[in-house]
Amino acid sequence: MINPASNILCLGAAHFDRTLQCMETFVPAASNPVRTLHRKPGGVSRNIAVHLRLLGCNVGMLGAVGEDGDGDEIIQSLSEIGIDTRQIRKIPGGHTAGYTAILDETGELALGLMDAEIYDHLTCDLLAYQLANIQNWPWWLVDANLPTETLIWLADQKGTSRFCAATVSPSKSARFKPLLNKLDVLIANRAEAKILSGTEINDIDDAITAIKVLRDHGIPHTIITLGAKGVVSANDHEIAFWRPLPTTVVDVNGAGDAFYSGFLSAFSKSETSFDAAIGTGLAMASLTAETRGTTVWNLDSKMVQERALNAYKETI
Repeated sequence: MINPASNILCLGAAHFDRTLQCMETFVPAASNPVRTLHRKPGGVSRNIAVHLRLLGCNVGMLGAVGEDGDGDEIIQSLSEIGIDTRQIRKIPGGHTAGYTAILDETGELALGLMDAEIYDHLTCDLLAYQLANIQNWPWWLVDANLPTETLIWLADQKGTSRFCAATVSPSKSARFKPLLNKLDVLIANRAEAKILSGTEINDIDDAITAIKVLRDHGIPHTIITLGAKGVVSANDHEIAFWRPLPTTVVDVNGAGDAFYSGFLSAFSKSETSFDAAIGTGLAMASLTAETRGTTVWNLDSKMVQERALNAYKETI
């Protein structure tokens, strides 16, 4: 049976990522012959929601798509694995968001294109009609693709729900600045944490300084991820450093979102401690880095629990 405390609503981005590579030398402002490498679902909230569901949580998705094939495909793919998609809104005349990466002939990024305009439709007025339903979910995973005004409004309306912030990118992370004192969980990488704390982060000591600043804003649970160096965590009584778990790296894409899903899948259960949840997050990041693509589709709880046993903290 799914633990009622694991009811998690993910609010934010669900779209498609496309990667194309030039077959000849990339020439700006010209027609370049390309081949398509892949087209796959993406979006921070969507990525986290999928792993949460695979980890056994009861998950809902709130977002916006266009009245197009991409939108229908996103809704269908989430519904097929048991995610509640009734709060995904189809915007009349809108186009489903998407990220397109153009690689040059060597495989380096030549151009990145993000069409996220559809998420601007997730306004306070639109969500007000869904507020009672939103408040029925005890845990909210909210990504920074929502407009700033909507994020502020949600924080004011959360009631007893726990507001967990996913920062998405350095530029979008700034949208959480006006509501730092209302967050229950914040997980950010070093670039995003710099924006929110005003602290340049080059090493673990810098991360500790930044996390103290963020904790002083009143956030009860804060984590700064440092990629291959590990993570720094803080709750109301201690700061700790965690090294990454032993990992045979195949593809690090999606590891950050996977950390969040592992952490939240555990932390949303009343019997799980903050430390244990971090261990689960590290395990999910490790397993995802050993997988080609952003999703570990063959997940099972035993696999994650065994990997998490290797997590070790150094109290600072």
